[in-house]
Amino acid sequence: MLFRSLLTIVVDTTIVSLVAKSFAGQIKQTRPFDSSAQEAMLAIRRTSALILAPWEKFLKARFGLSASLYNILRILRGSHPGALTCSEISERAIDCETDVTRLVDQLTTRGLVERRRSTKDRRVVEVSITTKGLDLLRELDPHAERMPGALIGHVGEEKLRQLATLLIEVLEGIGTYP
Repeated sequence: MLFRSLLTIVVDTTIVSLVAKSFAGQIKQTRPFDSSAQEAMLAIRRTSALILAPWEKFLKARFGLSASLYNILRILRGSHPGALTCSEISERAIDCETDVTRLVDQLTTRGLVERRRSTKDRRVVEVSITTKGLDLLRELDPHAERMPGALIGHVGEEKLRQLATLLIEVLEGIGTYP
């Protein structure tokens, strides 16, 4: 009798573990999703939010930056010593909904970037990173290098490569809606 109870507990634990590992179990959803595409999109959104939350909290608390401000600084460092227009920054931004002009205003006020008129076309305003902005990114670099491993490294190299491949495939084939 003791053996049978133990067996039942093991089976129950396994079932609970499988449910908890499903996305529906994670969000405590009892109804099935309408489609695999719906489940995948919601899982991507939730995972993204949970992965980014600690990084965003760290950036805000330690450096007074949002993830979008940090992203703009990284974009401008990538073009340094050159400059980019706000529309060029927007094209490279991770967050497509970002109001780049407003964010550049904030970075300019802090002395992390500067604006100047283009020498080729005076109607165009170009943005470049300042020495102060570069110094701030250098200070952030060790944290940015450790962050991915700390948050998702537990998945393992092979699965992370598979995930990256799948996400690139999704990005390259995104359809339009509506």
